[in-house]
Amino acid sequence: MIRTILITDAAHFVAPAVIARLRAGGARVIAADEATPDAGDTLKQTTPQETVAKALTLSGGRLDAIVIAGTYPAPKTPAEALNAETTRPFFEKIAIESLAYVAAATPALKAAAAAGGNAAIVFLSSAGPLQGIPGFAAYAAARSAVNGAVKSLALELAPFGVAVNACAFNYIQTEAYYPRAWLEDDAKRTKLLARVPMARLGDPAEAAEMVALFAEGRAGFATGQVLSMSGGTS
Repeated sequence: MIRTILITDAAHFVAPAVIARLRAGGARVIAADEATPDAGDTLKQTTPQETVAKALTLSGGRLDAIVIAGTYPAPKTPAEALNAETTRPFFEKIAIESLAYVAAATPALKAAAAAGGNAAIVFLSSAGPLQGIPGFAAYAAARSAVNGAVKSLALELAPFGVAVNACAFNYIQTEAYYPRAWLEDDAKRTKLLARVPMARLGDPAEAAEMVALFAEGRAGFATGQVLSMSGGTS
């Protein structure tokens, strides 16, 4: 049976590479993003409940995996600026919305697992909080909330055959984070790569392979893991 996978925030960060990899592997990928209309297997992302419901309508009620990207800009937030107003947006998008997707998708994932599949929840998270990011405490705190939820969700859903893992990325080259024009500046590139033990940036295709390992159910016995891909920095 063809595996059905829903991915949120599908136009951002490494999500396009993930979609291409999963489709190349034979999965039916339903891609949801706030900037896209409903058209075929592309959905306009609204609330988690509505988005999952639309995906289930498309798939005839089957969902084998959900990849929760939870993308949000990460401007610097100095310690002096940390308050409810500045930190709330990070938590609402990255943590609260991500967990709401878990709630919306879990019944269908349990059903898929009960029917004999390896159901999976995969968070696209960040390795940044694992090593610290000066000036980004609000962003790191929200990402840490997701990373921290993985083990609890994994233990809760393991008896139902649903694996829960996070892919924690950093130093992956995308135009949003490290534009090629910026990297062409020798001084900037040298300063950046000096932080990375592997002395290069990661390719989105490499990130997509890690996500596919979990989303395709090929590592179904692995659950509760926050797996870092950051060139050896954590």
